[in-house]
Amino acid sequence: MKLLITCFQWTAVALANELKILWYQIFDNFSSGMYINWKMEDIYKINLNSRIANKVYLNVGEKIVKNFDQLFEFVQNIDRKKFIRKWHKVSISTNIFQSQINSNKSTQSIVNKAILKKLTWWDWHWLSDPQKEPISILVQIINDKCSIFVNTSWESLHNRWYRKETGEAPLKENLAASLIRMCGRHFKTPLLDPMCWSGTICIEAAMIAKNIAPGLQRNFAFETFEDFDQNKFDEIKKELESKIFEWKYQITWYDIDPKVLELAKNNAKRAGVLDTITFEQRNIKDLERQNDYIVCNPPYGKRLKDDDIKSLYENLIRIYSKNSKGCFISSSEFADRMVWYDFKIKNLNNNDEMVKLYIKK
Repeated sequence: MKLLITCFQWTAVALANELKILWYQIFDNFSSGMYINWKMEDIYKINLNSRIANKVYLNVGEKIVKNFDQLFEFVQNIDRKKFIRKWHKVSISTNIFQSQINSNKSTQSIVNKAILKKLTWWDWHWLSDPQKEPISILVQIINDKCSIFVNTSWESLHNRWYRKETGEAPLKENLAASLIRMCGRHFKTPLLDPMCWSGTICIEAAMIAKNIAPGLQRNFAFETFEDFDQNKFDEIKKELESKIFEWKYQITWYDIDPKVLELAKNNAKRAGVLDTITFEQRNIKDLERQNDYIVCNPPYGKRLKDDDIKSLYENLIRIYSKNSKGCFISSSEFADRMVWYDFKIKNLNNNDEMVKLYIKK
């Protein structure tokens, strides 16, 4: 059997490097994820450790299916009780490509019926409880080969525990971690975010520097599985907590708005990195620092007037020209006009918005 680990498109290289550092061998990868072989404790470790992944899916069965009767029989024979308790609702998504079964809606309906076929009235009563967290299942049918995956993460792994408050258009936590990895920043080198908003970039950088596992303070779907080993899970968490570093690091964030700085400080405090980051109320126009890794998520043009955003990007280019490393995300036409000579550009998706990642060469 195998695990499917998903990520944002174009962050697969960062995820692959992360998994290799964690001593996992990847046997197949694509633009938004990859597969690895697994043991039960690997599910625990990857969910707890991965800064880049979106979700970790467990493959619970594979078979060639060419019609809905075969699909129904295949799914019904999977031992659902190992992964789905009677109190769970079930959410089904599909991915179908070049197969005789080609209807996503019908596939979802058939799989749902097969899973619920043997339930009693009392089980159905529990499944209708809106307070219970659903278990999500991914049905993948490619060239008639059907693979059933159970989501072991529950909500996406980008949901850490610290971000109770956000600014406008917040950057997802795992995408922020990807930026730091992709721009090549080492944790001992100075890092600056001149427009901190929710503070996500600096918090993720500080968590990397301090070796704080991003999943330590959240819950996972695998904790409800029949063969979940609580003692082993606690042992892994305890080991991760023992490896947290307590050194000081050069991580700084600026913002012109004192309310935004206070919001970011609260998030940093919950993340356990408040003592690791220097906070300053400062306008980007006054910024003269050099030799930092500059990583930021500037406004894309929807939150500022044209004149303001033009001035902002002029200042961004000025400070990036003085710093040898860094990156930023944008969909602004001003970035397209001004950043062309010293950056490599990648397309990304952030909160369902197509944006570009500019990495300083």
